[in-house]
Formats: sequence, structure tokens, C-alpha cells
Amino acid sequence: MMSRRPREAARTLLQAVSVTTIGVLPAFLVGALAVQIRGDLQLGPIQLGLAAATLFAVSGILARPLGRLVQRIGPVRGMTVSASMAAIALTGVGFAPTLPLLIVALAVGGLANATAQPSANLGISRAVGPQRLGLAFGIKQSSIPAATLLAGLAVPGIALVLGWRYAFWFGGVIAVGVALWALLTIPAGPGEARVHEETEDRGTPRGGLVVLTIGGALAAGTSTSLGVFLVDSAVLSGISPGSAGLLFAASALLGLLLRIGFGAAMDRHPTRSPYILIANLLTVGVLGYVLIGTGFTPLLVAGSLLTYAAGWTWTGLLHFGVVRDNRRNAATATGVLQTGLSLGSAAGPLLFGVLVEATSYRTAWFTAGAVSLIAAFTFRAGRLMIRRSRELSTPLNPSTSANPANNDGKPS
Repeated sequence: MMSRRPREAARTLLQAVSVTTIGVLPAFLVGALAVQIRGDLQLGPIQLGLAAATLFAVSGILARPLGRLVQRIGPVRGMTVSASMAAIALTGVGFAPTLPLLIVALAVGGLANATAQPSANLGISRAVGPQRLGLAFGIKQSSIPAATLLAGLAVPGIALVLGWRYAFWFGGVIAVGVALWALLTIPAGPGEARVHEETEDRGTPRGGLVVLTIGGALAAGTSTSLGVFLVDSAVLSGISPGSAGLLFAASALLGLLLRIGFGAAMDRHPTRSPYILIANLLTVGVLGYVLIGTGFTPLLVAGSLLTYAAGWTWTGLLHFGVVRDNRRNAATATGVLQTGLSLGSAAGPLLFGVLVEATSYRTAWFTAGAVSLIAAFTFRAGRLMIRRSRELSTPLNPSTSANPANNDGKPS
């Protein structure tokens, strides 16, 4: 990492990946273990979607105030709180005997996820120089496919051997370890590293940020539904639970590697817009949803790989684009963005589950593809708004333009 403190930058990045992986792990474990959980707790697709949506709904509602809190207390303290909440959530899901208690545990997971993202983004913004910021966010956002990978491997490795509850308990133990690690690295005084002095924030115009957030909500709704329902859909199409879990894991691994690759590409081409790349990826991902919707095993496998490779590799680029222009207030900016991402992630699985019960998985996957295409057009519109605003605006004081909450649409 291009930083004055390479060791600190590497540690911060590793902690960011760990805490964001743990923060979202409860939701994707629910998705990967859907077959076992449904059979044990007697849940239907709507109830399963509601359970997964709970985590993201709580995260979306609280993302902005928790982002402001993290901006005050610092990233390492925020990571400690997030990992602690994740440990409670994972352990609680493992013990949940009924749907209401499952939902309560996942609500606690929402607190963990809402704190994880701004903590991780602020930490990276302060520790990593601009020359490697894209790579850093590509690595950090690999936490979501990493959570999916762990969840997929948990099916044959834990759930089919010991039972699905053990997968959550093991996750809880890992979360405790992450919390203790963060706790031990909290600075003794108020001197957490500040963002590089050479960094000048351009800010993100308020209207453009809103449109980007809407696009992120639409895209997150489809991609989170993929993470929650892929295994259940594959099993109903005739794939064995163990093979479906391995497909889930393999797709996530592909997405993980590509997120890092796209982030590194942004560093090599700093003048290219990450939002156009996001739009292109979402457009390609539409084909993946269509292939999954056919229900034909070879096409479903190909569609799963394609959708993870294109339709779910965009989040690192989005976080990178927003944080790059709001380095000094990264947690606050992330809180705004995360509101849309989390609410989309909440509504997507819930509406997807309703659509499955009312129609079929085929219709639901085709609909997800259509929504992904709308999200692609929304990102293009957001990028156009930002460009026009900057072309028409006059320079502002950096301290004003750094905070999207106070931005009047005229960043420097």
C-alpha cells in the first residue's frame, strides 16, 4: 500500500475485510443454509426472505447515524463494536428455535453491518494513499463474496455433517476473535491516523449522490436475492444440496477475485469513471439472471458464475468512487450510500420471496435481470448529473465540499 505507514495500512485493510465479512455473514449463511433452516423451522420463501431482509433493513435505517458516530469515535472503535454485535447475532441465530427469535438475532446483525461499512471505509481512507485506493476497496469489498464463499463451504463442511446451527456458532467464535483483535489495536490516545494531507476532496454533488444511492439500492436488491435464494433455487432445479453449496462458493470466489482486479484497474486508469464500469457490469449480469431462470442445470451453473462475475462485482467500485471524492468524511459519505444499499438489500430478498411464492423462481430471476438493467441506466444517469454539476459549478472551500450531507451540488 502506498502509505507512510505500510504496516499500519496493511493491518487496517485486513481488519476492514474481516469486520465487513463478519458483519454480513449472518445473512448469507441464512441463504446458503436455506434448505436446512426451512426444514427445521418450517419456513417458506417469504419468511426466509423476511428473515434475511431484517438484517439489511436495520442496517439501512441506522447506516447514516452510525456513520456519523463512527466519524467521531474512529474506525478501530467502530470495528470493535461491529464485530461484537456480529458475534451476538451469529450466536443468536444458532440458538433461534422460531422465526421471531431468528429475526431478532438478524436485527442485531443489522447493527453490526451498519457499523462495519463506515468503520472499514474510514479506516482505509485514513491509512491508504490515493495511488492504491482502488485496489484497497477492491480487496475490502471482497468481504461480501468472502462471506458468500464461507457460507457456501459451510453447507457440505459443517451443516451436512454437524447441523446448520453449528455453522452459525463457529461464525460467532470467529467474530469474537475479530472483536478482540480490533480492541487490542485501539489507539491509547486520540491520535488515530488522519487522512493524507495532500488529499483534496472534490465532494459528491448531492443530487448525483442520491441517484447513485438509488442505483445502488436497485442493484443491491437483485444481487442480495442471488445470495439468499441461489442455493434453494438450484436444489429445486435438481442439484444436490452439497453441489449447490459448492456452486455458491465457486461463484463467490470468482466474484471475489474480479472485485480485486477491477479495483486495481481503477488505480491504473484514474481518469476512467467507476460508475460507467458499474453500469456495464450490471448490463452483462442481466444475461446471468436469465440463464439461472431457465432452471436447466448447465445454464444455471453458467448463469451463477456470470452473475457473480458481472452482476455482483460492482460494490467495491461504488464505494471507491464515493470515498475517493470524500476522503475526509468517508464514514459520513458511506452512511448516506449505505442507506440505499442496505434498504435495497432488505427489500430485494423480501420481494423476491413474495414473487417466488406467487409465481415461480423462473419469473423471479427474469425480474431480477430487468431490475439489474434499470440499475445500470440509473448509474449512467448519476454519473451524468455529477459531470454536469462539476462543469457548471464554481470551486468551493474543501471543508464544505468534503461532506455530501452539506454539499450544495457545487464541489470543486
